[in-house]
Amino acid sequence: MQKTNRNSPCNVTTDKFWNFVQDNGNSPPELLLYGPISSQQSWWEDRITPNSFNKELADLGEVDEIIVRINSGGGDVFAANAIYTRLKDHSAKITVKIDGWAASAATIIAMAGDTIKIASNGIFMIHDPAMTVWDSFTAEEFEKMASELRVIKQSIVNSYAMKTGRDEEEIARFMAEEKWWTGDEAVTEGFCDELMFEAIETNIKNKNCVVVNSVDMDLTEFKTIPKFILNKVNTKKIKDREDEKMSENKITTVDYLRSAYPDLVNNIEKIAIENERNRIKDIKKMSLEGFEDIVEDAMFENPISAEKVAVAIVNKQKQIGGVYLNNREIDVENSGMGNIGTNDNEHGREKTNVFEAVLDKLYPETK
Repeated sequence: MQKTNRNSPCNVTTDKFWNFVQDNGNSPPELLLYGPISSQQSWWEDRITPNSFNKELADLGEVDEIIVRINSGGGDVFAANAIYTRLKDHSAKITVKIDGWAASAATIIAMAGDTIKIASNGIFMIHDPAMTVWDSFTAEEFEKMASELRVIKQSIVNSYAMKTGRDEEEIARFMAEEKWWTGDEAVTEGFCDELMFEAIETNIKNKNCVVVNSVDMDLTEFKTIPKFILNKVNTKKIKDREDEKMSENKITTVDYLRSAYPDLVNNIEKIAIENERNRIKDIKKMSLEGFEDIVEDAMFENPISAEKVAVAIVNKQKQIGGVYLNNREIDVENSGMGNIGTNDNEHGREKTNVFEAVLDKLYPETK
């Protein structure tokens, strides 16, 4: 909870960090807090900037509800504390919706909500308030700032404890440890009331900056960054970048593909080897005596599937059977066996079939 670094790796600006959207007749007015809570003018001692915020809040008029939408990695603790106080004092119902992150000082503002909602895969993080100074100060002034930080921490602890019902000492320890929770956990821990089932896109911009729903989050101000934060990289965008890389490189050789995507090529090779082993095993199971030539050719010379090998064997069996039957008929005809049992009368007498004659004798017709 400090002012955003002016040399931020996210290239954030230090202009007005809030935006009010007036009631359009169909929905309540909204206060948008996207990005760092930081401005050119200091909120310390309630100077120019808070007066501007107060005026815009007052310009909303008498409204029943104000929606506060947050997607912020935090920033100026004094600004956050001032906004929290203004919202708490307002007569309207305050509904907070955490659209991505509510980290550091942003969580202070969130505590102003009568109802706090968070995306199920959003982020909620609390830690001790801190100050970054760029000017010269006397010892007395530093002591005053330190005293104010202690007061602010206690006020933050009070707001967290009031929301969650937890012990103040436990809250203070959470803040000192810099606690990170997912949206689900923030609800379970009592810092938020309910989940919004909306997708959050998190992408890595560089080692010190992530982009959450198109909003840059500066990571340099945090002591710890849990691995689950960096694991939230959007897989679709990674695939899009990989496709672009493939298109740009115009990969035309296996060696080029291997150098660009070694893990992918290794996985493809492992799958191909396993499939080939299974193919050969299945063909060997079908091996029959007399058909070794088909099996050998299918395994190595002209690789085909086991199913096609089976068809080839059946076709060859049909061919062999057909040749055998044809040769048998020719042999029968050449041997004269086809005329056995027939007495051919050369003098014009009627031909008699010997077998029919025997049957007639054994089984004479009855009249």
